[in-house]
Amino acid sequence: MDPSDQKHFTVVDYVIFAVLLAASMAIGLYYALSGGRQRTTQEFLMADRSMGCLPVSLSLIASFQSAVAIIGVPAEIYTHGTQYWFIGCAYILGLIIPAHVFIPVLYRLRISSAYQYLELRFNKTVRICGTLTFIFQMVIYMGVCVYTPAFALNAVTGFELWGTVLATGLVCTLYTTLGGLKAVIWTDVFQTVVMFAGQLAVIVVGVLRTGGVSEVWRKVWEGNRIAGLDLNPDPTERHTFWTLGVGGIFLMLSLYGVNQAQVQRYLSSRTEKEAVRSCYMVFPSLQLALALSCVMGLVMFARYCGEDHSDKLGSSSRDAMVVYFVMDMLQGLPGLPGLFVACLFSAALSTISSAFNSLATVTMEDLIKPHFPAMTEARATLLSKALAMSYGLLCLAMAYLTHLMGDSVLQVALKIFGMVGGPILGLFCLGMFFPWANAIGAVAGLGAGLTVSFWIGVGSIVTRTSGMKPLPPDCRVALLSNDTTAAIQTALSNVTLSRPSGLKRFYSLSYMWYSGFNCFTVILIGLIISFITGPMKEEDVTPGTIYPLLGKLLCFLPEHLKKKLCCVTPLGQTLAPPQRSSPPQHKESNGLVGASQEEMESFLPEAPFVEYETAV
Repeated sequence: MDPSDQKHFTVVDYVIFAVLLAASMAIGLYYALSGGRQRTTQEFLMADRSMGCLPVSLSLIASFQSAVAIIGVPAEIYTHGTQYWFIGCAYILGLIIPAHVFIPVLYRLRISSAYQYLELRFNKTVRICGTLTFIFQMVIYMGVCVYTPAFALNAVTGFELWGTVLATGLVCTLYTTLGGLKAVIWTDVFQTVVMFAGQLAVIVVGVLRTGGVSEVWRKVWEGNRIAGLDLNPDPTERHTFWTLGVGGIFLMLSLYGVNQAQVQRYLSSRTEKEAVRSCYMVFPSLQLALALSCVMGLVMFARYCGEDHSDKLGSSSRDAMVVYFVMDMLQGLPGLPGLFVACLFSAALSTISSAFNSLATVTMEDLIKPHFPAMTEARATLLSKALAMSYGLLCLAMAYLTHLMGDSVLQVALKIFGMVGGPILGLFCLGMFFPWANAIGAVAGLGAGLTVSFWIGVGSIVTRTSGMKPLPPDCRVALLSNDTTAAIQTALSNVTLSRPSGLKRFYSLSYMWYSGFNCFTVILIGLIISFITGPMKEEDVTPGTIYPLLGKLLCFLPEHLKKKLCCVTPLGQTLAPPQRSSPPQHKESNGLVGASQEEMESFLPEAPFVEYETAV
């Protein structure tokens, strides 16, 4: 029987799915009624800075290992082969750099919002620009995250699509609003386990029903789905080792280095060491998640040999093939369809709840508190909860826009992060690594970065360029005669030679380069404008806001030359001056490294930039 004709959710499936939603709600209620009962913004938004490294690391994975990856990556592997797997190489530097550069600087400043850093380093205008850019990015991304599992549930059970979108959004909004960041982190832990279990179940059943591991390998090898190391330096090639292994580093930095949803988790850790450790613990889990998604795509190919059955689900998107595969594999196995849909919803709920909480935090800390400093703690907490709920409702509207876009969900999500996350990463790098950069340069750089990114992004959507070599359509190609195979390869090479030229070639830049290209645009324009308008002097820079990258890179220069180049920065090498016997920096002080206690107390994010003094 055709799986698309049979809506095969049994009572057991509904029970498993209901248990997931009920467990998530229960965790939210538990943290709403226990401990400090979410009565302070510190507890609601920062989990009282009391989290250990294990829940934080699992939450870091869950935040961006969304339903988009569970549906999008297998569809990518099924259609284009295993080249995408090389993005795993980017995870190494993409996590080491945040652990040793971004976390130490941001954690020691004892801030609640990553964008408070921008005010400490530049001024309030830069902070507000950064906050608004982040809000824009996350609201759009949330729409993609809500829509993806809702589409899957609609295909598997026949539930009304928009009823499912509404249910997802409301459950998530409720437990985020009730339980704060503690609920979000602990539901993330629970949902990560469900997520891995669901994927594993589909892979095991799929391999068994396809004829075993050796049969799967034979078919994917014959179908040309095992990709070698493609070292083509052409930036318009959609996926090569360089676009994934190098371009992917910038994508990872924009997610794990400066994105508020992740920074908030680092800052909720008990100590700086726990925050760094949680970042390291993400690596094996991310590799496991990537491997499961890629293997699932290969098993799919072994089953269908590249055929497209997505139209049987009433969709032209290749993402629908993953849902079709799950329905096909899990027919007649009560409980497993429910587990997979629960897996998808776990991924979606964890991502969306992280987004709600981080959006509420930045809106409260960056846009509201500075204008209402006298607001009581009770009112501020109530307002934070109202903000989390408002963003929850807004994402439902964004889900409808996702429905109208034609790209695969994976590509849409990574384009959003590249187009908006890239310029935000550039802004933080400009502030953290270049002491000369001033506020005017930062705003001009961010504006230029966003303009260029939307120019390329919109241009690529309008011209619909891909730059990707089409693979042979199915796994029977290897069984053809040598002459026929040679003819196919010649035809394919002719197709790839007709490349776009001029502006169209510029638009065909691989979406994996968006983050890196936009980051460098912000830094370049920011530095040029800063030098034109008068570079910032070292004594005007707030202590603790610069990472001495240039000083380390140019360590071979004499001290006086390094001083001229402003490479000797206010970031000290110790957590506190040796003559003081105060508690460790990360527990008590404001973390302005190397500054005196009086100076530390004066560097509040709400204070105007001109009042900051320099550490001696």
